[in-house]
Amino acid sequence: MSFYKWMEAEAYGKQDLDDLIEAVQRNEAGAIKEAVAFFLAESRGLWHGRARAKICRNFKNRGLSQDVQSVLVEAICQRLTSGRFSQQFKDQLTMAIRFRPDEMHRSATHALASKKYHVRKYAKWVLQKLDRVGYVSEAD
Repeated sequence: MSFYKWMEAEAYGKQDLDDLIEAVQRNEAGAIKEAVAFFLAESRGLWHGRARAKICRNFKNRGLSQDVQSVLVEAICQRLTSGRFSQQFKDQLTMAIRFRPDEMHRSATHALASKKYHVRKYAKWVLQKLDRVGYVSEAD
């Protein structure tokens, strides 16, 4: 994402994000595209983590294209392995598990070797969640 797009995402306030989430729920034209762009931005503004969680709850039951799902899961895997995530990250992980369980299994397994405690903690959570839903790895 370009610096301009990142700055644009940083400018979102709580009301802007509430409006965007409501637009996604109403299937307004362009809302999903804008929500995806916001989701992918590595912004750290007030309420941004909460907004991403709400976006995930809306997206995980929608018929998003395979391309959009892949881009979202790739971003979530990168956040998990790097440790650069914020509040309510489990909503992102849950959506990614639903979209791409194999990719999440690979990322979580890789993240178990991280030196960062919070990364290992969330990696274990992903693997436990996959186990609870009866996931069997491609390698098994």
